[in-house]
Amino acid sequence: MRIGFILTKTPSEEGFCTFIKFIKVYIDKEDINVYLLTNGVYCAKRKHLHSDLIQKLLKNCRIFAYLPDLTARGISENQLINGIQVIDSYDEIIVDIMEEMDQILSF
Repeated sequence: MRIGFILTKTPSEEGFCTFIKFIKVYIDKEDINVYLLTNGVYCAKRKHLHSDLIQKLLKNCRIFAYLPDLTARGISENQLINGIQVIDSYDEIIVDIMEEMDQILSF
């Protein structure tokens, strides 16, 4: 099963902790994509409190950050955790979520 997680919370918000709890349930069993949108793009940045955890997730899932949200928050691509993919088309995200994912969880 292909599962998509939409994360719109910063690493310091309670929703991020909930996301981590849920992804741990699925990480070894499913094909997972994580989409970092709005304030969720802060999770893509190196050297934050949970960046090591995000790096570990990359071993078992794909993580995408939305370029316009990165730009709006002053985060450049060279500040991102290695392995995070940047998507600059919102349409591409929507198509991937709607056509490729079997289940979506949003935090």
